[in-house]
Formats: sequence, structure tokens, C-alpha cells
Amino acid sequence: MSKEEILEVASVIIEKNLTYEDIEKVINEIQGIKPNLSEEEILEAINMAKNLLFKEEYLTDEIKKELKLWDNVD
Repeated sequence: MSKEEILEVASVIIEKNLTYEDIEKVINEIQGIKPNLSEEEILEAINMAKNLLFKEEYLTDEIKKELKLWDNVD
């Protein structure tokens, strides 16, 4: 699967707000849309979607502070 295809699936995952749903639910929903994809390819797209959502330049100061607090929780 090419990077473009992974990005396409990642954008569907983001658009449908599936990024943090149950993995099996996401896999089933994406396979319903694109039945030719393997679970591994869908997992790669989920990871890309998560990375895109939390790209440093997209984070507001408020979100950065909250993430820092979570990082410091022991």
C-alpha cells in the first residue's frame, strides 16, 4: 500500500472520528469501505491518523499544557 493510500484511509478515519474507537470496530468499518485492505494496513492508517491529529504545529498552548500534565503523571 502506498503512502497516498494510507493517507486516504487515515483521512477517512479522522473524518469519521474513529481514531480512538475500539480497534476491531475501526477495522470492520474500514474493511466495509475498502475490503481489499488488510488489518495491518488499517492499523498503519490508524497510527498515521493519530500522528496527524497530534502534530506539534497543530497543538494550541492549552493542549500542550494538558499533554505535559499527562506526561508528568506517575
